[in-house]
Order: sequence, then structure tokens, then C-alpha cells
Amino acid sequence: MRKQLLLPVILVVLLAAVSTLTTGCAAPGLTKKEVHRRHIETINNNSLQMQDDIDAVLLLDRPGRLSNMMVR
Repeated sequence: MRKQLLLPVILVVLLAAVSTLTTGCAAPGLTKKEVHRRHIETINNNSLQMQDDIDAVLLLDRPGRLSNMMVR
């Protein structure tokens, strides 16, 4: 009984794996170049946002309120 149940389960798992892997990460209606451009834009945007966050933590995001003139 157990061997009879094992074969259909293995076939279903293999079918699901093959159908998932054959579709890939392709977006419908977009060429590879457009997808690559979108990925590059996302990476650039994320790096700029990380830089803004680091500047905010290190208090480099805005100028200081101290005057360069001597005030008495």
C-alpha cells in the first residue's frame, strides 16, 4: 500500500518542480533588456536609500547649526 502511494506523490512533486522551473523569472510582456534595466534601477535606488539612512544615523544628513563666525 505504501509503495503504491509513493509513486504518484513523487510524480506530482516532479511535475510541480518542472513546471515551476521552466517558467523562470520572466515577466510577461517585457524583454530581457527591460527586466535588466528595472533590476539596475532598483539596485541604484536601494543603494541611494541605504546611503541616506547611513547619513541620518551618523548625523551627516543636514548641516550643523553652529556658526562659523564667532558669536558672543
